[in-house]
Amino acid sequence: MKLLYEDIRTLAPIFNPKCKYLYTIINYRLNMAKYLLKEQDRKIISFLDGESRISINKLAKRVHLSKDGVNYRLKKLFNEGIITRCFAEINVAKLGLIIGKVALQFQNLDDKKADEIFEYLKKSTKIPWVVYCSGRWDCIFGLFVKDIYETQEVLNNLSERYGKHILSKEVLVEPEYYVVGRGWPTNPKNRIIAKIGGKVEDLADGLDKKIIEVLAKNCRTPIINIAVSLKQSAGTIINRIKNLEKKGIIQNYFIGLNLDKIEMEFCKAFVYLQNPAKKEYGLLVDYCLKHPNVTAISKMVGAWEMEIEMEVKNFDEFYRIMNQIKSQFKEVVKSYEAVTITREHGRDYSKFL
Repeated sequence: MKLLYEDIRTLAPIFNPKCKYLYTIINYRLNMAKYLLKEQDRKIISFLDGESRISINKLAKRVHLSKDGVNYRLKKLFNEGIITRCFAEINVAKLGLIIGKVALQFQNLDDKKADEIFEYLKKSTKIPWVVYCSGRWDCIFGLFVKDIYETQEVLNNLSERYGKHILSKEVLVEPEYYVVGRGWPTNPKNRIIAKIGGKVEDLADGLDKKIIEVLAKNCRTPIINIAVSLKQSAGTIINRIKNLEKKGIIQNYFIGLNLDKIEMEFCKAFVYLQNPAKKEYGLLVDYCLKHPNVTAISKMVGAWEMEIEMEVKNFDEFYRIMNQIKSQFKEVVKSYEAVTITREHGRDYSKFL
């Protein structure tokens, strides 16, 4: 292991400058304990992803296990670090925010500076998530902003600090995107789909936003705990949550997974379309949302028109799926570029509430 690590560390930057982080990624994965998902684990993951506030009793009935059996399997999935979090998917457009995205290609960057930029982006008050990746782009991060001037402020501050390390960038608007419950664990017929975006309007008051903050961090937080912490009655909290769901502010309740632990990859495609009609675009979206490996689809305004996110066994599987999509919709899909996500800081809604 040590020899492999040192060889990669020495040779990767020589053969390909964009591989300078490869040795740390491979060394990390070689030393990370893997976890083999059992059939019960897959069922639990499948049912939780989209309904992660479900009670243990209901979950036990769905997976055909005893309550104690489900408790044991669920605790193990958390303790082993397979399930990393249970969170509410929030439609921030209904909190008065515009959704954007920035892709960066770096240059003249060592590991220390890469870590510094990652931490800087994580701490930005306008950036909800950030990933590092290998492929066409080195970094992608999201934007939740009130107007174009806030976008300009984020980019100006980034350029002022790290402009000499940025070779190129693309700035895009994300008017809508879909998040879909994972299909690969059990390939269920019906999967939960959340639609984010639409008309920008602020439909939540102060108490709503405090409840959202709690559920976005851990949506399995008991109602009584939320009520006590916010000094409200349990009935008030229950009614508020129902109203937030009715308004479409809270879409659904999903889970985060540590894909490294189960030997899977998180890949993203940037898709260039051939000006499709609304019907053709809809058929493409429907096809992707039904694919068991697809976890999200974004409609973009900018350099490319669509993004597709997948969880796959390896990059070959990802390319095979993307080529199938391209072949199936050859009149719609012009071309695509791809990246593999190597480092991720998931959505943090607390900055915006």
